[in-house]
Amino acid sequence: MKKRLSVLIVLCFATMIGNAQINTTQFGFCYRPIFSSSYFRTGPKDFENNTISYNLAQHSGYSTGVLVRRGLTKKFTIESGILYVKRNYDLTLIDTTFISKSDFSIIGYEIPLSALIYIQLDQKIWMSAAMGGSIDIFPSDVFTYEPTFMLQYSARKNKINAGVLANIGWEYRNGKKGTYYIGASYHRSLSSIYNTLVEYYPQRDFTKLPTSTGKTALQGDYLSIDFRFYFHENPDRKSKKN
Repeated sequence: MKKRLSVLIVLCFATMIGNAQINTTQFGFCYRPIFSSSYFRTGPKDFENNTISYNLAQHSGYSTGVLVRRGLTKKFTIESGILYVKRNYDLTLIDTTFISKSDFSIIGYEIPLSALIYIQLDQKIWMSAAMGGSIDIFPSDVFTYEPTFMLQYSARKNKINAGVLANIGWEYRNGKKGTYYIGASYHRSLSSIYNTLVEYYPQRDFTKLPTSTGKTALQGDYLSIDFRFYFHENPDRKSKKN
């Protein structure tokens, strides 16, 4: 499934470049605060081992990067790019006598490919809806420790994962000054991205075996608010003639 999605994205992107004379190509920047939600598989996760309770919660992170979109018709566009994604997590260990806390981050990269459909609301205001997929790349495992009691190790399930994307947004096309965009996106991973292991050492001696070992899987899903800016580009000469 992942190989097929990768091939599809590469072929569609090649088609987008090959048809570069049909209409207009725009380059832009994107910044997206990302959030968790229990309704979309990104809420807090509770798990236990040997009467010790653990809570792992994804909290706010962000995504940023560059985008390129190709207008195939007045109302249909294909968009791709590369994005840096930082997911932040809070880890809490609960014993009968105290609570220990830690945090860590997972860094990833996304190569999205989406098809956008536009509806014109005003002379300069457009609404869009998009669906697509992404290749998600995770460069490394993550290890952290809370110096007195707790070790955390998150191992990648795969270096490359796949996801699906959905987006809705509005943009203001300000002539030669460029295009301003605001919207919301949902990213859903086709499988979990990391396996997390937490070890508890109440005696503060990491040379001995842990008293408790908690395990859980991390999903790569998130919600985001999208802020984008696209530079103005004139239509290709061939499109003008047509």
